[in-house]
Amino acid sequence: MNAYASCGLVSKAQIIFSQISNKNLVTWTILLSGLTKNGRFLEAVDVFYEMVVLEIRPNEITISSILPAFGKLGRVLLGKSVHCYWIRSNFSDNVFVETGFVDMYSKFGCMKIARNVFDNMSVRNVVSWNAIISGYSENRCGEEALRMFNWMRRKGLFGDIFTVMSLISLDDFTVGSRIHGFIVRSGYENDQLIKTALMGLYINGSFVNDAYRIFEEIKKKDLIAWTLMLRGFSKSGNWRRAIEHFNEMMGEDKIMLDSVSLITMLSGCSCSGALQQGRRVHALLIKSGFQDDIFVGTAVIDMYANCASMRDAKMYFEWMADKDVACWNALISGYGMIGCGNEAIDTFLKMRNSGLSPDESTLVSVLCACSHAGLVQQGLQIFDQMAEVWNLIPSSKHYACVIDLLSRSGQVNDAYSLMKRMHLQPGVEMYSSLLTACKIHRNFELGDEISRELIQLKPNDAGQYVLLSNMYALAGNWDCARMTRISLKLSNLKKIPGLSSIEINGEMFTFMASQTDHPHYLEIKEFLEGLILKIEAAGYEPDTNSVHLDVSDDVKKDILFQHSEKLAIAFGLMRTKPGTVVRITKNLRICSDCHTASKFVSKVYARVLTIKDANRFHVFGDGVCSCKDWW
Repeated sequence: MNAYASCGLVSKAQIIFSQISNKNLVTWTILLSGLTKNGRFLEAVDVFYEMVVLEIRPNEITISSILPAFGKLGRVLLGKSVHCYWIRSNFSDNVFVETGFVDMYSKFGCMKIARNVFDNMSVRNVVSWNAIISGYSENRCGEEALRMFNWMRRKGLFGDIFTVMSLISLDDFTVGSRIHGFIVRSGYENDQLIKTALMGLYINGSFVNDAYRIFEEIKKKDLIAWTLMLRGFSKSGNWRRAIEHFNEMMGEDKIMLDSVSLITMLSGCSCSGALQQGRRVHALLIKSGFQDDIFVGTAVIDMYANCASMRDAKMYFEWMADKDVACWNALISGYGMIGCGNEAIDTFLKMRNSGLSPDESTLVSVLCACSHAGLVQQGLQIFDQMAEVWNLIPSSKHYACVIDLLSRSGQVNDAYSLMKRMHLQPGVEMYSSLLTACKIHRNFELGDEISRELIQLKPNDAGQYVLLSNMYALAGNWDCARMTRISLKLSNLKKIPGLSSIEINGEMFTFMASQTDHPHYLEIKEFLEGLILKIEAAGYEPDTNSVHLDVSDDVKKDILFQHSEKLAIAFGLMRTKPGTVVRITKNLRICSDCHTASKFVSKVYARVLTIKDANRFHVFGDGVCSCKDWW
């Protein structure tokens, strides 16, 4: 039994166990230990129940074997019962069992009890210290974890690789970077697990280049390291590096993809709008045998939806044999982003008819779809039915959707009243929606009031200062616009630059507004000048109100013509064949002038332009946009 269980062949150990006529405590303990060590926690608990029913009293080894199962499954009452049994039985001090209790209570989130057990231990080893440090780390008590680590070192114990891993996993980047120094001094810097954990630390702290330096130091890179780095590039919005890294990863012979790596790849393609790469990943997951994985399937639907290819998203959705709520949510959200509000509502109703109950994310997706399509009455009706029909209490996200819905339709005062009446604390997204609506609908008085509340709520957000300055400029109040921008500079805050990306032949090209040092700038400038002349001949007139600076109209026009999406459009038209869809991803909201210009470009050049901005998709074709000018 012990031999088979130690080799991971627990089923064979169970067969031998069943053939033993006189089972004693040793045989029961071996089976329990084998099940627990091989992650079969439910079976381990069932065996423990059966053992207790047969009045076989567990000893120290039995208890230390079953405690991890209680912790993993969250069996709090059962764990406490065994602890009481341990105390009543007057077992002598046992570092293994007591360490098991510390670990179990940590898994339950009961850190006070875990610490009490730890403090009363007469003997502690490195594993005991690791258990309490890991417990504090997992329960996001970073200061306590670091304090215990320092206490451990004062006791003469320097820890091991597991101690270091627990400290790296803390959310506190300052602590993690200090631990990096300790790792180097302790000689653990060459350990593969440590390097991978450090990569995760720097990626979560948005220091992707530092993570990449560690990645390059790893001699034999495994799938986890490759996937982590891919997530880092995608998270930072560096789509070019993400695709280059993906291509390099695919060139590795020994890399065997799993569901996590595939979902990470699909997520990167989704965020960057890289449809060509997304199709490639789709083919890879079929070759790898993950086409029936429901989580991967949801990621595929999300990828196609975020690349404005709703036909492919729907086709894959209908092909899936099993669908959960997340699959339906991805499809509903996709329809909402592209402005197909009625299709989103129809899908929502089909989901209900299929027997699945919507969750909070479902309602957020369908309410956003109503907002992007201007379906005010339908959206309000769905919102009003949340508690009564689906037993869902509206959260701040649902209120934000309804406030955005009312704001876009020009009912700014009603939206503001709703925000003031709701039982939740208003968030930044609600104020931002209202302020944007005040700018669009020229409700400058309310906009001024909202902006003051917004800046108090989030004083270090540069975007709010820019939005306020733009609103003052639109109102012709140049003095207030200048003062707002001066406040922005004095606060050492920086505006996020406008970036637009386009994928051509599997390669990502990114443009920034007025980027004269771009390697393709001269040819783009020449092509763009001809493009402007053509669309002006077709009736396009630059919207100088989109430039919120107190400069001449000629300067404003020059600024408009250098917007990042215009540069990307020109490059896309230059480098793709006639009839090819030009797909662009932008990190900010598209301005009204670029929106108008894109409609004229789609008509003059007989091209479909797909622009995904910070809020939604705009699909331009034959002079019209899918948003129907509702954005």
